[in-house]
Amino acid sequence: MRYLISIGIFVGLIVMIEWLTVQVDTLDVVVIFFVLVATVYFFFLNRSNKSASLYAPQIVAITPSTTRSESRNASFITRMQTEGRQVLIMYGSQTGTAEELAGRLSKDLQKYGKKALLIDPEEVDVEDFGHISKVNDALVVLCMASYGEGEPTDNAQQFHEYVANTDIDLSGVRYAVFGLGNKTYEHYNAMGKFFDRRLDELGAKRIYELGLGDDDGNLEEDFMRWREGFWPTVAQSYGWQISDEAGSERQYRFEVIEDPSTTLFTGEYGRLGAFEKQRP
Repeated sequence: MRYLISIGIFVGLIVMIEWLTVQVDTLDVVVIFFVLVATVYFFFLNRSNKSASLYAPQIVAITPSTTRSESRNASFITRMQTEGRQVLIMYGSQTGTAEELAGRLSKDLQKYGKKALLIDPEEVDVEDFGHISKVNDALVVLCMASYGEGEPTDNAQQFHEYVANTDIDLSGVRYAVFGLGNKTYEHYNAMGKFFDRRLDELGAKRIYELGLGDDDGNLEEDFMRWREGFWPTVAQSYGWQISDEAGSERQYRFEVIEDPSTTLFTGEYGRLGAFEKQRP
């Protein structure tokens, strides 16, 4: 469109020049011609080129901020060291049960004022596990389910292969294992038994007996019985004390009320006498 306008302007200039040659001198005509040409170029051609360049696609080189190798350096070992966590809880879960139990164990630490690092082995570099001894007084807790004919769950296959085929030094590391299985299968709790035996072979110290949960019986009861003995043993070994700020631990008391007019509610749920001894 702008080219048609330019052609029209030049035609008009030619007509104007022919008229001016009759009216003024030749030198004046030349000067007027160049002035008009410069004006047309500035207002139409040059401006249209600039506007077109504004909408031209820009090629920008994008440099990734982090590489895969750099992200690998931020291992869970580094995270445990920087965040002051000494308990690592890992789970091998196919249906989500082992993951749930591992999460409950992680929450149990709150009553001691501690925090665990809960890890799905599929989401980390399993070779970092070989450096767990770098964490001071590290405690490793594994909740490992057996799948099929005593095989590892999908998310624990690489972890199982690494631990089985790598001679890592776990000296100074304490551990405990709770396995999930079903007695109706031939290889009952094969993964729980494997990890309990293998960590001992690699130099780690078993802090509590192997727990075996039977899905054919009462898995929840098996887990509760194991957990009730596990945490007191760990607390005694590490010198932990139950924190006064452990508000997540519910408190209960059985009391026979003789006077029906007595107000039953005396505090918050989960903490007895919370309104009887108020802080200023």
